[in-house]
Amino acid sequence: MHAPSRTSVLVCGLLAALTPFLAGAMAWSYLDEAQRGGPVFYALYWPVLALGALPARVGGPLLENALPMVLMYFGGYLLVDQLLRALRAALRRKP
Repeated sequence: MHAPSRTSVLVCGLLAALTPFLAGAMAWSYLDEAQRGGPVFYALYWPVLALGALPARVGGPLLENALPMVLMYFGGYLLVDQLLRALRAALRRKP
C-alpha cells in the first residue's frame, strides 16, 4: 500500500474538520427517533455511535471532547481514500 499524498491528507483533514459542523446542522432533522437511520445518518454519526457503544467509563470521557470524533472522521476518510486508490491501481493492472 502506498503512502497517502499530501493533497489527500489535506483534503481528508478538511473533510474531517467540516463533517461535525454538517452533522450539527443536520441534528435538528434527527430529533424524532423514527427519522434516525439511513445512509446519511450513519455516515455522519458513525463516530458518535461507535464511541457510544463503548462502556460508560471509556466512552463517556471520549464523547466530552470533539477531538476523538474528528480523528475518527479523519481516519475514516483516509481509509476510504486509500481503498479507492488501491481499487484504481488494481483496475489499471488488469489486462
